[in-house]
Amino acid sequence: MKQQELKAKVFPRIWAKTMLGDKITRSYMYDLGEPFDENNLFTYISEITRAMDIPTPIVLKSHAYNFVHFNVAKFLRREYVEEVDFDFFTIENSAGTIKPLPRYFCEDM
Repeated sequence: MKQQELKAKVFPRIWAKTMLGDKITRSYMYDLGEPFDENNLFTYISEITRAMDIPTPIVLKSHAYNFVHFNVAKFLRREYVEEVDFDFFTIENSAGTIKPLPRYFCEDM
């Protein structure tokens, strides 16, 4: 029997948007290009907010928990040090899952 190695290249993408009332005022899609790492969530958000030209919010443990378990995190106006021109900022996992996929798996032929 011959074994063949296949590499899974499904990496999550984060959809970020600012909302004012019911309307999306800014939208940005961020490709990770690597498996999701919960410890780098602040880095991801910093890069996203820099690209969207908005202030970076305070990232709490509850935001990380909600993003990992429910695929969405919401940042309200009170979680910003600076004044913002939107009601809330949301990040959403658009790839379906952020659980790390196995990098390699073998198939028997």
